[in-house]
Amino acid sequence: SSWISWFLGIKGNEYLCRVPIDYIQETFNQMGLEFFTETLQVILNPGFDSSLDWVFGDEEKWYGMIHARYIMSERGVDNMHQKYERGDFEVCPKLSCRQKALPVGPRDVWVKSNVKIFCPRCNDTQPHQRH
Repeated sequence: SSWISWFLGIKGNEYLCRVPIDYIQETFNQMGLEFFTETLQVILNPGFDSSLDWVFGDEEKWYGMIHARYIMSERGVDNMHQKYERGDFEVCPKLSCRQKALPVGPRDVWVKSNVKIFCPRCNDTQPHQRH
């Protein structure tokens, strides 16, 4: 399996969607994102073996940054909408509501804030409950 499949399978990453390989490889989409060539090689390797110690450590951060760009694109919005419609995200924690909710990142700085969920019915943001 690939690094992306492995990474998306980790508990806590259920809010992320699969960024297509062609989107990742497009140099325009990589513009301004600092990374080592080896980082991108690990992410794009179709035969990733998580038992080996050849991960460089920047893969999660870089995938998070390209993911943030992707979900703002037309394809990414469609992908996130499909996840929302399937109920892949949490529901509003208010017992009187239980509406499907959306994940939101209150800040765009890496590791500076936790993901929250937004309820479109309550028009409110809450901490997510899965962890």
